[in-house]
Amino acid sequence: MASSRREAAAAPRAHGWIAGAWKWGAGSLSAGAALVSIISSVRDAAGAGQVRWIGIAPAADTAWAIGDTIQLAITITDAHGGVLPGLAVGWTSTDSSVASVDSAGTAVARAAGAATVVAAAGGRIAQSRIVVRQRPAAIRLLGDTLLRLPEGGSMQLAARVVDARQHPVPGQLLTWHSADPATASVDSAARVTAEIAGRVLLTAASETVTAELPLEVYPLPATITLLAGDGQHAPAGRPLPAPVKAQVVSRSGRPMPGVTVRFLSGDESGHPERETDTSDADGIVRAGWTLGTRPGRQRLALSTDGEPPITTIVVAEADPVPENTRVTALGNELSATAGSALPAVAVRIADSLGTPLSDVPVTWVTAGGTIVAEGARTDSAGEARARWTLGPRAGVQQAYVQVGTSRVGPRPMLTAMALPGPAASLARIGAGVLRGQVGRPLAKPADLRVSDRAGNPVPGITVTLRAESGAVGARAPVTDSLGRIAIAWTLGPTAGVQRLSAAVAGVERPVELTADARSGAAAKAVLEGLPSSGAAGRALPRPIVVAVADSFGNGVPGALVAFTARAGRVVPARARTDDAGRAAVRWTLGNTPGEQRLEVSVNGGGGRAVAKVRAVSAGKLKPPRPSP
Repeated sequence: MASSRREAAAAPRAHGWIAGAWKWGAGSLSAGAALVSIISSVRDAAGAGQVRWIGIAPAADTAWAIGDTIQLAITITDAHGGVLPGLAVGWTSTDSSVASVDSAGTAVARAAGAATVVAAAGGRIAQSRIVVRQRPAAIRLLGDTLLRLPEGGSMQLAARVVDARQHPVPGQLLTWHSADPATASVDSAARVTAEIAGRVLLTAASETVTAELPLEVYPLPATITLLAGDGQHAPAGRPLPAPVKAQVVSRSGRPMPGVTVRFLSGDESGHPERETDTSDADGIVRAGWTLGTRPGRQRLALSTDGEPPITTIVVAEADPVPENTRVTALGNELSATAGSALPAVAVRIADSLGTPLSDVPVTWVTAGGTIVAEGARTDSAGEARARWTLGPRAGVQQAYVQVGTSRVGPRPMLTAMALPGPAASLARIGAGVLRGQVGRPLAKPADLRVSDRAGNPVPGITVTLRAESGAVGARAPVTDSLGRIAIAWTLGPTAGVQRLSAAVAGVERPVELTADARSGAAAKAVLEGLPSSGAAGRALPRPIVVAVADSFGNGVPGALVAFTARAGRVVPARARTDDAGRAAVRWTLGNTPGEQRLEVSVNGGGGRAVAKVRAVSAGKLKPPRPSP
């Protein structure tokens, strides 16, 4: 009776457990089908009616790594609690992708998650919950255990967090760190970049585990730095004065010893002293260089082996040899207005056989004006051109062509005629006042010059002359080769300032010449204001005035006049004429009444005059008429 109750009580529990197991494993139809198959088979097995209880140990367990195994143990008892050995047991997993189980009850972890392992015997079942939870045990670095990178190189690092059985643990975040970022740096994307030669330890870390990866950064030739020998020049076919010297350095700038460097020259660039050299302890290589026979730039390449090679170029200038160089000026004779540009000047440079010399440096020099090269070197035809702007001075101007970089090279001369420009000014030559005598040519002709804007004399220009007084020898003289005219000016008859104007077409301002015309030699003397009578023995009431004039009637200043009284006396006896050509004296008549004479003569025979006055007694002198 009790047995029946236990069976009745156990049956609902068993059925309820099975229902729960089925509900838990509803997501896996294959596992459920397997369980049904197991239960069906064990019911028909021996002892099916004897099994009252089945237990499994452990009832729950955790696997910390993929591949871990858990051995499950089964205990089967009858209704009296006795153990029933030897009964067949069926095993299944509700999710074999997480945990699988074999016929011996060995569960194997397959993936992270949870699964229930079910054991069935005699129509009874037991279950054990298996949880697979990977525990990080280490970081597995993928690739070599010692990394080597050249300076400047980079690579992507790869690593995984694994469990105790080396299976990857998903969802683990790794961070990288370089013990010496100056040697090698690593970014957040696990890309390492080598900086300078050396060794450094890289560290990968997750929350619970770390791993270290040694890295060696080795140098590579990065550049060949020229130390000496570049930019030299020598005559074509001759050795350069100094050897070519260079240093092989790494990316970090460290000298690299033991590197083979090749010296390579072209067919026309001569030959180096040696084809290869190995860098010394300071990374230095050197070689002499004999230039090729063709003038112009020549090149020597310094190159390392390896991929890619490191190369640098040395350039030297092969100067033309004078005895094997011919320079010919191109074009006609050169001429232009002073200060203006000539048409392009050009020269052709060739060797003694007439072969054009291209790529030869040419320098242009001029003593007047400016000259600018159109190119620093000859073109493929051996020609070089320049723009020459003449200097402001008229006449022959010169320019030089320096071929090559050395002054021992050819230096031919070009000449150009700078012509004066249009007339721009007219000016008198010399200073000082023009002086002359009325009616006569100037003792020294007046000189004028016509110039252009730069002050150059302009020949062949007609100058129009107009004299306000007097006359000129030519009214329209033409300037000579020095741009000059000499004016033969005969002064007019009137003493004083006389004027003459000169003008040139195109010149805005004419020139006015002034001359100080002095009177001529004394030609006559005239007495002025002489009374007809005077009191005997007394001075005349007014001075006797004599006017001395030249042949044109101009008063002669400074003339010495002698006065001789035949009766009475005159004071002074000698006098010089003033600026108007006049001289005045006082005449005291003699005591004897009658006609009295005063003789006047100009020194040098330039004029004579006689003054006659009747001397009368004082009582008989008629009073002068009153002025109206």
